[in-house]
Amino acid sequence: MVKIRTLMENLSSEHKSLIAEHGLSFYIETEKVKILFDFGAGANTWENASKLNIPLDEISYFVFSHSHYDHAAGFIPLAEQGYQKIVIHGPEFFQEKYAVGENKYTYLGCGFTEAYLKQHSREEIVCEGTCQIDDNIHIIGRFDRTHDFEQVPARFVKDTGDGMVHDQFDDEICLAIDTPEGLVVIVGCSHPGIMNMLSTVKNRLNRPIRAVIGGTHLVEASEERVKKSIEEMKSMGIVLLGINHCSGAAAEQIIREDAKISSCHLGVGDCLIF
Repeated sequence: MVKIRTLMENLSSEHKSLIAEHGLSFYIETEKVKILFDFGAGANTWENASKLNIPLDEISYFVFSHSHYDHAAGFIPLAEQGYQKIVIHGPEFFQEKYAVGENKYTYLGCGFTEAYLKQHSREEIVCEGTCQIDDNIHIIGRFDRTHDFEQVPARFVKDTGDGMVHDQFDDEICLAIDTPEGLVVIVGCSHPGIMNMLSTVKNRLNRPIRAVIGGTHLVEASEERVKKSIEEMKSMGIVLLGINHCSGAAAEQIIREDAKISSCHLGVGDCLIF
């Protein structure tokens, strides 16, 4: 059995005592391992975890999808509580991220250094491509950019140390859990393009994808791109989308109207079981 619980997300669920804010965090539990995938933006994630009776001390892996604050900054209050786990992130994670607009830059990074992470972790693993952490669990990064209709918005930039450049989110990673019915893929924000990511996962692991969970970053996508993405997902055999965060209300509505694929919005406290 695989259980995926939403610790932080933009919207609430029927559990009205939980705190919703812009961010994302999932607690993933299999028969053999417990994983924290993303951390939200701050301490509210861990208040939710307490109310949901999440055993943080039993978690083996802390996984960062990428270094934007709304996915990574919640690590700081967790680290200050003394939790030291095996930490996994992608390459170039500590190149500081910004949004640019109206002649200004807005810092969007994680808010901590690699030295801080090393001090507050048992082990640091940088996933440069494909990493296996259990018999049926892989971390995937360095996604092939094969879909021309998926482009990272120009407003996302990063500081390489030699100046600001367009951020292609080479640090982004996702998690894939193999089940008898196919892969369950958990994504954070899908900045490299959700179809680029899913195609890479399917090609590398040579397994069909059953479900996609998390932020698809279709919030800025045109209706044409959303519908094209849905058609490609269906052609890949994907039957369930449990999406949230940066997926966008308009995109989620289009997906709900498609009778050939099941979907739901995962708010804070919501859970999927496979």
